[in-house]
Amino acid sequence: MNQQPVLELCMTAIFDLIAPPLAPLHSDGSLNLGAVEPMAGHFVQNGIAGVFVSGTSGESQSLTVQERLALAQRWLDVSRSTDLHVIIQVGHNCVEDARIMARHAQSEGADAVATLSPSFLKPETVEDLIDCCRPVAQAAGDLPFYLYDIPSVTDVSLPMHEFLIKGKEALPNLRGLKFTNTDMMQLQECLHLNDGEFDILFGCDQMLLAGVMFGCPGAVGTTYNFAAGHYRRMINAFHAGDLTTARRLQHEAVRMIRVFQKYGFLSATKVVLRSLGIDCGPVRAPLRPLTADQDLQLLDELSTEPALADAELATA
Repeated sequence: MNQQPVLELCMTAIFDLIAPPLAPLHSDGSLNLGAVEPMAGHFVQNGIAGVFVSGTSGESQSLTVQERLALAQRWLDVSRSTDLHVIIQVGHNCVEDARIMARHAQSEGADAVATLSPSFLKPETVEDLIDCCRPVAQAAGDLPFYLYDIPSVTDVSLPMHEFLIKGKEALPNLRGLKFTNTDMMQLQECLHLNDGEFDILFGCDQMLLAGVMFGCPGAVGTTYNFAAGHYRRMINAFHAGDLTTARRLQHEAVRMIRVFQKYGFLSATKVVLRSLGIDCGPVRAPLRPLTADQDLQLLDELSTEPALADAELATA
């Protein structure tokens, strides 16, 4: 885990590709903490800057609180010998459970904490959302605190620029957002608040180029688990002024993502990681794992996708 001072870390070094690790499970569906170390090694080898633990990709809402605490602890322990930054996502429909996980992340040395909005009984206003976040942010102590905005999953769609303005007064450690939201108007409003005061970590792999163009300081995305090299080439092409190449590479990523969606996104992602030697087991209900035939069909389809040229998928 990176040992830079927390505030310095989040102001200067958090931009790059951050991977949200998949939930590591045994074949019987129980938690497999032994898969964390090879996953971390894979991320380091592929230039991933940090991990966003227990996000949507990590099936966090299908894990118990005790499983999430154990998983956070394992990631923190493994990452201490690496340069990986560790952000622990603690969001839960029970705010008290989220507070417990935030306090654990703070006490065990995480680099930052993020939280989802409650999504069963939902906050109806920005003020309601801030009230849900306050005890969680307080439990995180001096750690940078991020709201994980993903309205497609939570069905909570509130103006994030208003949340940042009002949240700054109520949440002293509020650092920014994980913005998994396709509203580009809101994205720009958030990025320009107070001359770029807040870190807006972009969460939409299918339009990462837009996030880079608008000036996001970082990106968290599921497909960075295995296609980081492809996205890095896209970012480098953009900064070199080669927009034609950058656009082509983004479109190739979109093609790859469409294949994943066809088979079931997280189920397919686990198949790809397993083909790379990192077995995260099955998905938990209500998601459905792929059949053996679907595994082969998926890998065969993906074998021709340029976005996975670096991945060397085992299709045999």
